Amino acid sequence: MTYFRPTSLEDALAVLAEPRPAPRRVLCGGTDAYADPGARPPSGGWLDISRLDALHGIAPRDGDLRIGAATTWDAIERCALLPASLREAAHQVGSRQVRVAGSLGGNLCHAAPAADGVPPLLTLDAQVELTSLRGMRRLRLDEFLLGRRRTALAADELLTAVLLPASATAGRTAFLKCANRDGTALAVVSAAVRLRWSESGVVSQAAVAVGAASEVPVRLRALEQGLEGARPDALSRLIRESPLPELAPIDDVRGSAGLRRHLARIAVERACARCMKEAGDGASA
Repeated sequence: MTYFRPTSLEDALAVLAEPRPAPRRVLCGGTDAYADPGARPPSGGWLDISRLDALHGIAPRDGDLRIGAATTWDAIERCALLPASLREAAHQVGSRQVRVAGSLGGNLCHAAPAADGVPPLLTLDAQVELTSLRGMRRLRLDEFLLGRRRTALAADELLTAVLLPASATAGRTAFLKCANRDGTALAVVSAAVRLRWSESGVVSQAAVAVGAASEVPVRLRALEQGLEGARPDALSRLIRESPLPELAPIDDVRGSAGLRRHLARIAVERACARCMKEAGDGASA
């Protein structure tokens, strides 16, 4: 087994581009890799990108808010530049030890259905930056996440950043997680909401995403359309009446499909109520 820890992005990309019988496994915080009880050392070796300065930090750039892929959840939680929903989700990513070590990019590449960070990123219209020696490309987050543990990342690519457009950070946001116990438990269902109101007090824009109730976290486009144009006192009824057609929950040890669909409505309703409570434009709950 080989272990390579480059100090420049160029060196890391060159290693990924090398023809090998088996691909290297990329490692950053290691919180998913080390916690896998069935994991074996990868036959292609490890590529540790934790020391790449180009992958760290949160800063505005070219009209976007750029979050380096190696940025930890602890740093995201403490960054006042970021919307409340993403900081709230960061606070609930595992234990303190996991948040200090675990990275945003690693969480996205792991592509778990219950990933806490994905629903708020979906409501913020996040894009991912994928880089290789062939160049750089950008994908919407929903285009990048293809299924459970499946992404659009090519073998010679690194996820180098997550990009939030400035227009998507406007409005009030909230994240809510339903789990079987407090602390480090995986979500049975999680939900993120972003709402904006018009001067007349109705919802002018709504973005809603739910995690752990489908193969990947998804935007609830049908519900979003129903919420737009509605007054605050109608939101709860609209959420409870929506069939939530985008969801495809499963039965497992953490909850039944029926429970997940029920909790999805509760989580979205409470996240909307939190947005309304915090809004200072007369749309308080």
